[in-house]
Amino acid sequence: MITLIKILIFGGASLLTPKSIDLIDATTLIQLAEPISAITEAASLEIDVSQYVNTESEDNAVQAFSDAFPNACVSAMLHSKFGVSVYLDKVEGRVENNKKLLRLSASTGMEAGVNFNRLEIHACKEIRRTTLTWHNYDKPSFLP
Repeated sequence: MITLIKILIFGGASLLTPKSIDLIDATTLIQLAEPISAITEAASLEIDVSQYVNTESEDNAVQAFSDAFPNACVSAMLHSKFGVSVYLDKVEGRVENNKKLLRLSASTGMEAGVNFNRLEIHACKEIRRTTLTWHNYDKPSFLP
């Protein structure tokens, strides 16, 4: 019940990059202006990759994302100033409002309640003019 109240009061998405940024084809380190945290273990990071995925259909999206970003091509690591790190290794592609988004989450589950102040993104190729969005929870199955 407490988690539901937290989601209703504090839940949502935060744009981490108000201006577009370039992710290099290696490791990009981002010092976050404000710490981010997770309300539930299903929190995630989304990277806009619209210019690299050519599909308008949800049906073709899985193959289009796989072609553009092969397995283990993109991952991220969140770090707190107290030494807690979470590896975002689960990558899913989705199409929403004509945007193509890579959603990164932790396959082992996110550390809820930890304030992360640094983000490290690993990419196998350069991703130019993109935005990053943090979703601090995923809607529980019991909510509509």
